[in-house]
Amino acid sequence: MALPVTVLPELTDPVYSAVIDSGVLLKLTKHTSESFPATVCGLILGLDADSVLQITHAFPFPTESTSASGSDDLVNPRSKVNLRYQADMIRLLKEVNIEANPVGFYISSYLGGFFNQALVDSLVSFHSSNPNTIVLVHDVTKSLQGTLSLKAYRLSEQFLAANKASGGKFSSEAVVKHDLTYLDILEELPLSIKNSHLATTLLQHLDSPAFAKEEDPKTLISSSSLAPNFDALELSIDPYLEKNVEFLIDSVDDYYSEQGTFNYYQRQLAREQAKIQQWIQKTKTENALRERANLPTVSEDDWQKQFKLPTEPSRLDNLLISAQINQYCNQIEEYGSVVSAKMFAIQNGLDINN
Repeated sequence: MALPVTVLPELTDPVYSAVIDSGVLLKLTKHTSESFPATVCGLILGLDADSVLQITHAFPFPTESTSASGSDDLVNPRSKVNLRYQADMIRLLKEVNIEANPVGFYISSYLGGFFNQALVDSLVSFHSSNPNTIVLVHDVTKSLQGTLSLKAYRLSEQFLAANKASGGKFSSEAVVKHDLTYLDILEELPLSIKNSHLATTLLQHLDSPAFAKEEDPKTLISSSSLAPNFDALELSIDPYLEKNVEFLIDSVDDYYSEQGTFNYYQRQLAREQAKIQQWIQKTKTENALRERANLPTVSEDDWQKQFKLPTEPSRLDNLLISAQINQYCNQIEEYGSVVSAKMFAIQNGLDINN
């Protein structure tokens, strides 16, 4: 049975930023945080206006179909189960007059590890029906440190051109022709959060608690939901850096393994080309003898029937691993600088006390 497909109007104006509703953000983070450390995904809905992508609704995909074994590669919004679930949810949302235009999907990540083949394949599939498709990546581990980590990405025009020219094979020729590097796979879009008027009023009320004259203001402020705290000075983030370094080493090992596969292909190709050249030289010699004997000659292009060149592995895996290594390095640099500043601050305080 064919799965229903949602047909969207043709979009011509590209988007340059995204706006997410605070209610959608809470739903998204609730889903990813409760499922942590398993990797989950969901669909985001909305519309684009004036080159701004407005995200107005989102719903999660069934957990059993997204990450049954906790592997990022198993997160596939375009699987048959998720496509069927997506069609049913969109039909129900339309019945209650809720915006039901898919504009992408969201995924959760562990320590920024989201550069994989499944993510790229899903974005390419979504892009075929909506050129303004984006993916929201929520890094739960970074958010647990006290700072919300939610970023919006889309496939770059450079990557899409290389993908179209190579038919999704990403040969070395296509990568060099389009000057494609690991920095050109995804491009980040500015993402802002939009609060409703009621939510803004609530935040202002929480920020300014009312208290009577006879009550102690310090007591009430310390019990406020937005009361200042010293969590930002906590030094127990070394395990975070340790895990980043550990995953970085694993990614470097994957890179060398992938490079070894490509080097093996080049050696196999060189051997086959040497055999082909020997066969062509031998054929030329035999053809010269055949011409003297007035016999039909053999075409030099018949080597294609005699030999089969090895298939070049896709260079996309190498680019994705390189992008993941760059992601880990950026995180180590960012959090390493924060830890260094805290350590210098503590050292200065100890020197003053002494």
